[in-house]
Amino acid sequence: MKKIIFFICSFLILNVSLSAQDTELIIVKAGTKILDHFPIQERYRYPEFISGRVQFRNGIYSETKLNYNFLLGEMEFIRSQDTLSIINKKDIRFIVVAQDTFFYDKGYLELLSGGPVKVVLKQYIKLKEVQNKDTYGIASSGSATNSYGSLPADGNFYKLAANKDMIFQKTMEYYLATTTSGFVPFRKKNVMQLFPQKADTIKDYLKSNKVDFDSRDDLLRLADYLRSL
Repeated sequence: MKKIIFFICSFLILNVSLSAQDTELIIVKAGTKILDHFPIQERYRYPEFISGRVQFRNGIYSETKLNYNFLLGEMEFIRSQDTLSIINKKDIRFIVVAQDTFFYDKGYLELLSGGPVKVVLKQYIKLKEVQNKDTYGIASSGSATNSYGSLPADGNFYKLAANKDMIFQKTMEYYLATTTSGFVPFRKKNVMQLFPQKADTIKDYLKSNKVDFDSRDDLLRLADYLRSL
């Protein structure tokens, strides 16, 4: 029986290790501070807060030092030595930090390629699983949503110590938009829906060019092609 339990534990540990290599999983053990597992260089888009500009839809703008926090999914600024998040996100037209442009649409989207077909990237660190342990000490996975409802998007949560093993995952999602559409996931189905009159031509391109819809380079090349239609 002990051998079986040892084998199961070893198998689970091996799977977690392999998954961590492939999908950049971060395991926060119970009793450790969440924030300690995410050093500043991994937590933020830039190594320091950089002068930027927040342009609102009503024409008002604000110039301040900004940085994007992957862990919170928030664009932050400094005021009176306090680090704060932008509250009125839906009123944002765009944000410029250094040479980069960000939009807000259910999360911050960094512009990779502009023009009539825009490609943007959403980067964040999500709480993927909360692990419970049985009487044998074997971890079993439970979704973060079931355990916590929705993850509080504020810095105080991440300063706390985890009361259970938690698995976070670095996530990159690509979206595209045309002059007549909002941002949608950059997937084959959505491309076809946005360009119905060019569907056959696009299918021919996809047959001749293997496109990995999780590859930044492949998607940027496809976007260039869509602009040429």
